[in-house]
Amino acid sequence: MMGYCPGVENALRKVREALLNGPRPIFSLGPLIHNEHVTGELAEAGVRVVDDLSAVEGGTVILRTHGTPLEEARQAAERASNVVDATCPFVARAQDAASRFREEGRQVFVVGDENHPEVKAILARAGDNAKAVASPADIENQKISGKVGVLAQTTAREEDFLDVVDALKKRGADVAEASTICPATRERQKATLELARECDLVLVVGGRTSANCGQLLKIARQAGTEAYLVGTAGEVKSEWLRGKKVVGITSGASTPDRIVKEVAGKLEELEKNVHREDQPKEETPTTASQEPEKLGEPGEPAGGTRGHADEMPDGKEMFEKLPEVRQGDIIKGTVVSIDENGAMVDVGLKSEGFIPANEISRRGAPDQDIKPGDEISVYVLSVDSGEGGLRLSKRRADEELAWQRLENARVEGKTIEAPVIQEVKGGLVVDVGVRGFVPASQVERGYVSDLGKYVGKTLRMKVLELDRRKNRVILSQRVVLEEEHERLKEETWATIAEGQVRHGVVKGITDFGVFVDLGGVDGLLHISELAWGRVRHPSEVVKEGDEIDVMVLRVDKEKGKISLGRKQVLPDPWDTVESKYPAGSVVTGVVTRIAPFGAFVELEPGVEGLVHISELSYERVARPEDVVKVGDTVRAKVLRVRPAERRIALSIREADVDIEPELKAASSVQQEKQDAAQTGTASGDEEAPERVS
Repeated sequence: MMGYCPGVENALRKVREALLNGPRPIFSLGPLIHNEHVTGELAEAGVRVVDDLSAVEGGTVILRTHGTPLEEARQAAERASNVVDATCPFVARAQDAASRFREEGRQVFVVGDENHPEVKAILARAGDNAKAVASPADIENQKISGKVGVLAQTTAREEDFLDVVDALKKRGADVAEASTICPATRERQKATLELARECDLVLVVGGRTSANCGQLLKIARQAGTEAYLVGTAGEVKSEWLRGKKVVGITSGASTPDRIVKEVAGKLEELEKNVHREDQPKEETPTTASQEPEKLGEPGEPAGGTRGHADEMPDGKEMFEKLPEVRQGDIIKGTVVSIDENGAMVDVGLKSEGFIPANEISRRGAPDQDIKPGDEISVYVLSVDSGEGGLRLSKRRADEELAWQRLENARVEGKTIEAPVIQEVKGGLVVDVGVRGFVPASQVERGYVSDLGKYVGKTLRMKVLELDRRKNRVILSQRVVLEEEHERLKEETWATIAEGQVRHGVVKGITDFGVFVDLGGVDGLLHISELAWGRVRHPSEVVKEGDEIDVMVLRVDKEKGKISLGRKQVLPDPWDTVESKYPAGSVVTGVVTRIAPFGAFVELEPGVEGLVHISELSYERVARPEDVVKVGDTVRAKVLRVRPAERRIALSIREADVDIEPELKAASSVQQEKQDAAQTGTASGDEEAPERVS
């Protein structure tokens, strides 16, 4: 992008006419445009720049392209013989919009730099309650009337203008907006963004005080491209070109073509030198201490190089080499002092910068206390606040850097962490440097009934949607969990094998068993494999969320099924039955079930013995349930123990020591006859108790 914009061309034409026609002397009320070369050339031609009208008596006064407050314009008409209005037509249109909004009874907001002469001239026409704002954050604490008018500095970014409009509408204001951004500026910004995306390096050619040059530099850097602001070809540095394949040049609306062409020629010359210097040769490594970080210095890289102590310049040179900053830069600084009014910050300039209290942190954000000695990043709100110092904002810097981090995370698919600060309808609010929203459906892999439990906790998320114009940040923890689940699933299927003992988490309980998460893959733990003892329902043994060890019994990768066992990793109670229940001992147990041939009695979980029908009583027994029922606690004598077969033969009648011997004998004869008459009966050592499989 090269060449003057129509507004600058119109102003220069009017100045040439004034120089030709007079009357002289010729005064310019403030610099005609923000370009040092043009201003210098006009001075040589006889145009004197004055900051106030006290020195003007007769002659011609030229009103600058950025516009002039009405009172100053009136004074110029009184003191000068001739007044030439060189106001840019688009600036004049913005002034007219401000006047129209004031007449409609609207509170006027101008999106731009409050200390720029153009904005000051617009505000002078907009009414007493008019405000200049740079972003939606600047209206958070503003009292908003019902009717609002919004317009922009002609060199403002369109997205900043739309952001403010949207924020005011959300506050419920009746918003009327005027599109006052210069079309040439809009096109230059758009072209610069496209250029930055295609290049490794972008040079913005223009004046240090040019608002539109500052915006172009900001746009190029926010696109992730290395970018510098240069005023002349002599400011271009060869080291910028190392490793660069594509270099782009753009310029401000007030930059002469010849300066741009000189920069282009310098690049070609340096490129040849750099190419020769880049031939293989021994290089001396640079230590980290020699490259302190410098943020936001026009014409300087993100990492500068500091000379050695014996190379320090004298006082005059040090003053000349102080870094230059401009509105919109983000720079590093050290907190010097802090009180209820704000904080003083040393940013390496002649004087310290000031952060007002309301610019230290965002409203509603977690506490961000700062103290003297802390190194922080700050956003330059204005270079001259009227008191000779910098006006800074830590809040704006935090927000700018947060948006950059979010954009990088979105593009690169990175996971970010942030605390939940509030539960709202439909989801959670998280603090990611700006306000972010996590829909309820994106909190976990499944449905969440109670979102309130997440407040105060930190979530791991990815950026789903990012729209700075609408101040919209949508994030998802579910995506992170799904990706982790898939990785675990692949790893588990690749390593699982029958016979392994695995650690898992109980994820679900049913009547027939338990589902256990082994790491991205669920296995089924059947109710019969939960314990050695009889289990009526799985919930008697485990609950959801329990961490348990299980053995892998079967794996079917084709069907995606895994069968698990828990009792296999528990001690086997049959290993100690011989010592615990020796033959001849009397034990107590509970009747668990009844069969035609007898009753099963549980001595302990996993160990059951059979009381044969013939051992239930000395009297004749037709059906076991005539003597015992399920749930009865009974005493029985151990007749035989066969651990290898998992059988124990018991006798209730032998444990009844109170029955007369002759009754026992009679009952024994009667039982023998009964046994002979029955078919299909089984003795205690012929019928094994049911195994708990």
